[in-house]
Amino acid sequence: MKFLSWNCRGVGNPATVRELKQLLVANVPDIIFLCETKINSNGFHRIRSLCRMEGCLAMDSDGKSGGLALLWRDGINVSIQNYSKFHIDSLVRLEDDVVLRFTGFYGQSDPSSRLQAWNMLRRVHCSVNEGWIIGGDFNAILNDSEKEGGQRKPNVLMEEFSNILEELKLVDTNNREGDRLVKERLDRFVASENILKKLPYLASYIVRQSKSDHEAILLGHRFWFRYDTCWAEDQELKDILTSIWSKKEGTLLEKMKLTRDKLGPWQYNRFRKLKYKIKWLEKEISRLMDGRTNAWTQRLLKQARGRLGHLYDVEEKYWALRAQSQWLREGDRNTRYFHVRASRRRRKNTISSLKDEH
Repeated sequence: MKFLSWNCRGVGNPATVRELKQLLVANVPDIIFLCETKINSNGFHRIRSLCRMEGCLAMDSDGKSGGLALLWRDGINVSIQNYSKFHIDSLVRLEDDVVLRFTGFYGQSDPSSRLQAWNMLRRVHCSVNEGWIIGGDFNAILNDSEKEGGQRKPNVLMEEFSNILEELKLVDTNNREGDRLVKERLDRFVASENILKKLPYLASYIVRQSKSDHEAILLGHRFWFRYDTCWAEDQELKDILTSIWSKKEGTLLEKMKLTRDKLGPWQYNRFRKLKYKIKWLEKEISRLMDGRTNAWTQRLLKQARGRLGHLYDVEEKYWALRAQSQWLREGDRNTRYFHVRASRRRRKNTISSLKDEH
């Protein structure tokens, strides 16, 4: 599950809509929260359609300011709980039966409106029984290190924001960096401690774009790993494990944590790019076969075929494990079968709705 939050500073501009579509294509978020849309809610039907989002709740702007929208993809179970000009609160059910509350929040700079927004969060907190994630533009910072350039924020405002997070038992998940002359970490995700225990790999990232002075932020899973049988003969994996466990210093738990931290990115970079490596080798083999034949090209062709055969084996073992098919052991390339089997099993295990006697 991925959440994207963006203060878009007006989504009525076609260029901003194109930027939004590019953000969705590049990051594939499941739920999107937009603030400062600066358009009427009726205008969001077209934007929802252009972005190919299944669900949408939009709040009207107040003249040329404000305006909120929450959008979600097809297959995402979202139930709107309450909303105001400051927030949109929803109940989200994840695939692994984890239920959480997600609140898109738009903070205020005006003192009276800021107090109303904080009180609204307090009211939502009273009704939250699940894990809670809040994302959006809080229009507040926690300390001076979150701002570079410009005038300093009053200490009373920073203390107020810190007290709110402490009162609502929320933890900051964002780790924002930037390169602007004046930088304020106004946009962030915060989450309750119980949801971080259920989803320990959650982390937020900055997403660069060009149409707003607020960067978009993405909340998703950090790299993690679980053992696959296709790793067994991989020498690079053996070298990583040997380098970690051969060291005398470090406790057992520290080495286990280091193993997770090392193998997560390794698994991601190795297997996510597998299909691109296969396609490249297939094109390279075709190019060599269509070109002139000599001893050098024959050698390159043999090497490319050897690498391609190895990648085919790795790909098939990967999908065979995910398909959980025990009866099919050997044979020609069964990758397509395993891929379909794994996808169908996932769809079969999905509960889209429940019906009672009424």
